[in-house]
Amino acid sequence: MGLVPRATMLAATLVACAFAAGCGGSVADADGREPTRAAPPVSSPFCVAAQQNVAAVRPLSALITRGGASPEELTNTIDGVRRAGAAMLNSAPDEIHDDVQLTVDSMGLQLDALLANGGNGAAVARDPQLNARLGAPELAAARERVQAYVNETCGALPGTGR
Repeated sequence: MGLVPRATMLAATLVACAFAAGCGGSVADADGREPTRAAPPVSSPFCVAAQQNVAAVRPLSALITRGGASPEELTNTIDGVRRAGAAMLNSAPDEIHDDVQLTVDSMGLQLDALLANGGNGAAVARDPQLNARLGAPELAAARERVQAYVNETCGALPGTGR
């Protein structure tokens, strides 16, 4: 597998993890225009935070796919994703708080790895320890529960294609 496919795979993983934490979309969504449609009003602080997470992850996915981000651009983008994750965690309802914590923590691991590798998504995608942690069954279950809660409570978030 070449560098571009590995970087794209990491970007897709970041977005998948973020979707499970209530944001969503895909790398393709980051490049396309958002179709014009009426979005239902966001009804809770958690839904607002989930929507903000969508907005924060999209530029990070684009940076990883594009490659060559300056250290400042990478750091600023990652800081935005961290703030969005913290907002989700702070506003998470009790019934999914632990699951949101797991998903935010997993995103943090990926963000730390990206920073340590200068934004090189291919290097991060080759990290067997990180891949094992991200593939853990308890994390997958947490992602599914958070996704179900977001779908039920927040509806389709703008930018998720759902």
